[in-house]
Amino acid sequence: MNSFNKNKKRVLLLNPAKDDRFDVSRIHMGLTLLGEILVSKGHEVLVIDYAFLRGIKNKEIAPEIEEVIKDFKPDVVGISVFTYLFDECQEFIEKISKFTHIPIILGGPHFSIFPEDFSKDIRVSYIVIGEGEKVIADLAERAKKEQSPVIIQASLPFAFEIPAINLDIVFGAKHASVYQIQLSRGCPYNCSFCNIKFVAGKQMRIRNLDDCFSQIVEAKKKYPNINTITITDDCPMIDKERFKKFLIMFKKANINCKLVIDNVRANFIDEEIVKLYKEAGGNHICLGVESGDKDVFLKINKGETLDEIKEAAELVRKRGLALGLCFIIGLPMDNPKRNRNSIKFAKSLKPDYIFWNMCAPWPKTEAYGWFKKYGKIGELRNFSTLIDPGLNFKEPICESSDFSKEERIRAWLVSNLETHNFFIKKISDFKKLFYLSKKYKIYDSLLIYFSGLPLKVSRIIVLKTKRKLQKTETT
Repeated sequence: MNSFNKNKKRVLLLNPAKDDRFDVSRIHMGLTLLGEILVSKGHEVLVIDYAFLRGIKNKEIAPEIEEVIKDFKPDVVGISVFTYLFDECQEFIEKISKFTHIPIILGGPHFSIFPEDFSKDIRVSYIVIGEGEKVIADLAERAKKEQSPVIIQASLPFAFEIPAINLDIVFGAKHASVYQIQLSRGCPYNCSFCNIKFVAGKQMRIRNLDDCFSQIVEAKKKYPNINTITITDDCPMIDKERFKKFLIMFKKANINCKLVIDNVRANFIDEEIVKLYKEAGGNHICLGVESGDKDVFLKINKGETLDEIKEAAELVRKRGLALGLCFIIGLPMDNPKRNRNSIKFAKSLKPDYIFWNMCAPWPKTEAYGWFKKYGKIGELRNFSTLIDPGLNFKEPICESSDFSKEERIRAWLVSNLETHNFFIKKISDFKKLFYLSKKYKIYDSLLIYFSGLPLKVSRIIVLKTKRKLQKTETT
């Protein structure tokens, strides 16, 4: 039951959406956690996740922010800031500040990497750096319109201070099909490209398994459309025996949901954990590989080996699970030749799907220091590391002397074309793919791509198209 609060506030928590073709099926977890803390203190909370609402399409129309403020009449607004949504956050702030003078609070992972952003923006009243669980209730109660942003350094909450997710306060939650939960926070590893240690810390915070599981069961009862439970820990299998216990609990509960695990490291995969995961309702495992070149892989300080990744991939396939892989193109020391080694290694693992990310050297990381010394770094804000299903992508934001931006784009396209059928959703994509093939001279990769498609595309037609494109180049 909510505690009585004479200083009760109406709090609106927002997550913007990117206008791209990636569907989002998950509700913003951080806002539902902070919202639960506020509700427990007697405040009235509304969470609107525009990315989630865009993903469910046609089932719930996302209201305009001005309409929300008019109807809900919040006393304070909080906006979650992700770096790749920087522009969208700017737009939200502008709309809100023009429509009302209520205090705006900004928070989210962006500020652990770019703490100076918005620090002089007079439209903003507060900026929270770090995880917000310890400060959100007090901040919401005393929030007022400030002349300039007040910077709040939030300490990391202990495991017992991480609340349950509250979907009741989320607009459109009745359509939720995915329930996210963290069994722990933090990651003890020191990968040279990763910024999680600056966001969630290296110290592991282990949550009570019984509490976590009770929250999963309760969410499924209240929201029967939930069909997938996703474990979003930074390093979920750090305690293998504990994680195996969770899998056994999940299997025995028989809650009729698929199980998904984010951020899986190969060095924690063994025969028993794969077996239990499948029995618990898992059907795929995605391994972080990053690079298949031994020199580049060694440089990223991942704390595991390519042999361990190979062994883990074999175990996943042996148990009949779909195998996914994540790679990063353009890491320190990477170049076109070494990227070919990544493609070769990827093919040898026989994955069912692959994500080829473009390197983004985040401030404070070792990769950032390397590019500052040996290369160039552009604007990281708003950068998406993936090519979307419509073949849209942004120019790489870093380069080095032996791996130019153009070569990185070419490697990006070649890697995607030669390892999985990610493209071709409609005729315009088909035309765009041929245009890119001509621009970046990747005809051979295009042939490899078409040879693996379940489409009635004749090799002869493709060869004719290749010759036609080559002919237009010389005229």
